[in-house]
Amino acid sequence: MVNKFGSLSLLGKSIGKLTFAGRNLVGANADVAVAMLNVNNTLNTENVTPQAGFDFSMAFGTALKLIDAKIIAGTARSNQRSGARVATKTGTLLPISDTTTDTLPDEEYDAVFVSGKDKTPHGRVRSADAFDSHDLVLFRVTPNYKTDNRGEVARDDYDEPIISNYQFNFIQQSKSGDVRNNDNIVRILVDPAESERLQAGLKPGDKLVPQGLKFAFVGNNATDWTVYADTLVALDEKASEKPASNQSKPATNQAEKNK
Repeated sequence: MVNKFGSLSLLGKSIGKLTFAGRNLVGANADVAVAMLNVNNTLNTENVTPQAGFDFSMAFGTALKLIDAKIIAGTARSNQRSGARVATKTGTLLPISDTTTDTLPDEEYDAVFVSGKDKTPHGRVRSADAFDSHDLVLFRVTPNYKTDNRGEVARDDYDEPIISNYQFNFIQQSKSGDVRNNDNIVRILVDPAESERLQAGLKPGDKLVPQGLKFAFVGNNATDWTVYADTLVALDEKASEKPASNQSKPATNQAEKNK
């Protein structure tokens, strides 16, 4: 499977200010209790599967903080037979006054979790949970074409197909010799103008480091995640930097804009 990463660590405070709204039941059998949280005093909510013993009887509007959170693949109730999965958030919910902090330092969360076609930011995640950005070897680049409302390829005024983005397909070098591992392909999408600039002179086997990573959850039988990058840089240009902190600083997320 392409981009099968399991879970990504999520920086809870990057989502925004969280207040308790109530209890909800989710999952294939509606048997998983989650906490519904309002975000930044808006009607936007997040569902979080909390730690064992969480007090669901607390008052509406209680301010909480989320630590050691993860985004994982959960079961979709409506179309589970087709193999679809949904992004599920888990973590520890504590009173805002609690002094406990995330196990990982903030700088480890070097990428952005986004949703929708407009790539709306929903918090910061840790790219190292998906792959080592210094371990990627390029083997193919292909275009993705924009489609119209009939599912046909959209064309411009010159009847040329419109390219949405390019797929940069990588093998994780450290896993390439493991014939039992079918999940070592990483596919990263880059906007057309930047892709066309990058492709000049590229060849199979080039080692590239993605910059400005964004992750979106897909959850179908072909892939779990879509990965976007602002650009790609040759590994030898990044060799002096630490793998865990090599990504460019994520764009300001929606939560921070609302502060």
